[in-house]
Formats: sequence, C-alpha cells, structure tokens
Amino acid sequence: MIGIEVIGGIKKDRELADEIVWFCMDVLLPRNRTTQISVELVKTFEQGAWGFAYQGDDDRDFFIQIDHRLSRRKGTDCFIETVCHEMIHVWQLSTKRMKDTIRGGYKQLWKCKDGKYRNYSKAPYYKHPWETQAYAMEGHLAELFKKEHFS
Repeated sequence: MIGIEVIGGIKKDRELADEIVWFCMDVLLPRNRTTQISVELVKTFEQGAWGFAYQGDDDRDFFIQIDHRLSRRKGTDCFIETVCHEMIHVWQLSTKRMKDTIRGGYKQLWKCKDGKYRNYSKAPYYKHPWETQAYAMEGHLAELFKKEHFS
C-alpha cells in the first residue's frame, strides 16, 4: 500500500504537494504499491537548497523536505517543479539508479558506480548525474501535472 503524508507549511501548499506526489507516483512508479513518502514543508533555504529527498532505513520509505516559503517567494510553478524534482530523486532511489552508501565512508552511487573517472560524492553539485537527470525531467513532469490539474 502506498502511503503519502505531507506536514508543515500552509494548507494550500500541503494539498498541492500531496496532489503532485500522487501524480508523480502514477507517472514515475506506476507498478509500485509499497512505498511510503513523507513530505515535510520546513526551512531548507538555510541549508542551501529548495528541497531534499532521501531514503529511510527501509528501502520503501522516502523523505522529502521542501522549503515552506518556496511558493510565496518563487511562485507556484517553482513549488511544483521542486516537488517534481524531488520525486524524480525518489524514483531514482526506488529503482536503485541512485544509492547512498556509508560503506568505506559516505558515497553516493549512480547505477552502482562511484564514477569511473571521479568520485561523484566530491564532484560539484551540477555534475552529479542524478541531478542532471532530475533537472532534465522536472520541467516536463511539472508541465504534465499542470496540464492535468489546471486545465
């Protein structure tokens, strides 16, 4: 059973985030039926990001944090794209494209590799393959969501 919980922020943003996450689950992980996703609308700007996604101890538990001020500071479109971006990371983690490991020190792996010529964990943010993929997909996913929910 899929479980989605959205906490924090204002009611309008919680409801929108819930709709986006369900939409992304249908598009990105249509056969998945055992995922638990917790979305927290909290302060993330101070940590240098609009949002974060990570996997819990159980392979089926995922956590997303989105800055609760994002929709008011950057607008609804940016909020939608950010939630889509983080849901792409959930998809990457769920399908094992991206993996965090602490074996031999903390590392982020992409398709079970730490980078043939560089350590992904030490590479600049914009050069991480999971970020490149998420940025490439987020706009299209957000447009699909808006087309389905706002037209």
